[in-house]
Amino acid sequence: MKNTSAVVLTLLLISGTVYYSYRQRNRKSEEPESAIWRMMESSRDGDVHGYLECFTGGTRTQLEATVREMTPAKFAGYLRETSAAIKGVAVYGVQHTGEGAAGFVVEYVYQSQNEKQRMSLKFENGLWRILSAEVSQRVQPLIPYGKPVTEAQ
Repeated sequence: MKNTSAVVLTLLLISGTVYYSYRQRNRKSEEPESAIWRMMESSRDGDVHGYLECFTGGTRTQLEATVREMTPAKFAGYLRETSAAIKGVAVYGVQHTGEGAAGFVVEYVYQSQNEKQRMSLKFENGLWRILSAEVSQRVQPLIPYGKPVTEAQ
């Protein structure tokens, strides 16, 4: 009976995770979180143009200058490399701060640490775009990514 319960619970958790992941990837562009999912997809693909399209204002201007300094090919490699280290992403605390303005916290999950970053967004030309991002803060998770819960102290 214990084995059957464990199998059923495991299948339910896996199904829930797959469904949640599918929902995150198929969010509508009207939702502020869509900017992060587009940014992450462009990073994984090394798509410099797509990555820049996720930003606006001074942040985009700074990124464009960085691309020119590094060259688009090197920046694409940088995007792929940095996104490969990310094990997961959580978006929370979404707040609409005005007409066409929003903010939220993004938490990036890495192998041995997490990083939190507050972002401000602007709805522009039919898409949510990142207007600014605070400096990320390191957060030590209670249980590091990949460590079995049974080994946690």
